[in-house]
Amino acid sequence: MSWDIFIQDLPDVPSINDVPASHRPKPIGERDTIVAQIKEAVPFAEEQDSDWVFIRQPGIMDISIQLHMENATTVRYMVAHVHAGDQSAACVAAILRVMKLRAHDTSTGELFDGYSLDESL
Repeated sequence: MSWDIFIQDLPDVPSINDVPASHRPKPIGERDTIVAQIKEAVPFAEEQDSDWVFIRQPGIMDISIQLHMENATTVRYMVAHVHAGDQSAACVAAILRVMKLRAHDTSTGELFDGYSLDESL
């Protein structure tokens, strides 16, 4: 099973269908801060280059996080490409909690905020 999770500036609404058409997401932060937050949540995360972070561990399989840059230093949003693993959702949830962000889970079509899972890494 694999799916994509779009991590971005989303309003505090109960459903993705409730995001106003007028909503314009802001950038989520500076690249160095974002990478530090990912590593705080998942210490074994590895930077591949300026816009990719990879997470590979037993139980997680493979998560590749692509940083979509606004400019040379600012991240507009991220996409977590999740490739199986029974702990992958908990891993993404941990990142979202540290970053205090929400995400759009393309597997369900709904919002994913990281607080609906009690699992820890």
